[in-house]
Amino acid sequence: MDPMDATAGMIAIDWGSSRLRAWLIDADGTVRDRRASDDGAIGLPRDRFDAVLARTVGDWAGARPGAPMLACGMVGARGAWMEAPYVDVPAGVDSIRSRLAHVTTSIGRPLAIVGGLRSGEPDVLRGEETQALGTGLADGLLCMPGTHAKWLRLRGGIVDAFATWFTGELYELLGAHGSLAKAFGEPAPIDEGGFDAGVAQALAPHADARWLHALFGFRARVVGQGVPGAHERSRLSGWLLATELRQALLGPLGAEIDPGQPLVLVADARLAGLYEHTLASVRATLPGDRRECVPDRFVRADADCAARGLWRIATGR
Repeated sequence: MDPMDATAGMIAIDWGSSRLRAWLIDADGTVRDRRASDDGAIGLPRDRFDAVLARTVGDWAGARPGAPMLACGMVGARGAWMEAPYVDVPAGVDSIRSRLAHVTTSIGRPLAIVGGLRSGEPDVLRGEETQALGTGLADGLLCMPGTHAKWLRLRGGIVDAFATWFTGELYELLGAHGSLAKAFGEPAPIDEGGFDAGVAQALAPHADARWLHALFGFRARVVGQGVPGAHERSRLSGWLLATELRQALLGPLGAEIDPGQPLVLVADARLAGLYEHTLASVRATLPGDRRECVPDRFVRADADCAARGLWRIATGR
């Protein structure tokens, strides 16, 4: 019997670093119910995973005894519940489905865990591959902002390449620790003028070559020129984000975009707005041949793409 037989529906879980999202899905792929919590996988003791799972979806499991459970994300990382093996790119539904890990649970059936992807660059990801498969995109480029921003390229419905940027984590580290954090002061809403100044700075000629020196400038403008710390915190955000977009679109992944292929964004509303705001400025600095291939706007994926990706992996469709 196929342990992923979803004829009775399934329970899908995106168990990330800081958040857990769960869906009850019917056999035809319809999302019947949704739940979410802050019980992220990072920092959760291994002996607590089962209790969190039972509290989150135990009643669903009791009501649907034949429904398998499938999870993606950091739940399968080293040091989490069970380390699930990476799948080498290129990878699609079949190859990911063939490498699932399984962990015993207290709610009457095992939890299958998607292992994530790795490339020879080296680079790795966990969870984004499932979201990508759930967008329905066959050919194109996906941008997935976050602590570690991921860009994935799909060809024929297969993830054939990806790359990671340290954007979110670097912003959090610089804004919370050390001399920049002291200069910035308390976190504040984005200052649009500061953000746009950071975008412009990142897109100046040869900016990438000066990045280590440029970092000190965010402090020097505060202590030496009296620029408000909140302005410079926002400028750092724009600088990092525009650097990511420009490198991604100028790099090997961006080089493979064909005219007319979409640029898909998988992000919450706040991050999506910042990326959409920045794309036009970044696109304008690209060489003409590359600029013509890059769409002038993102297409936003919806919030249930992880659920659809897990359903596809469970059913093999």
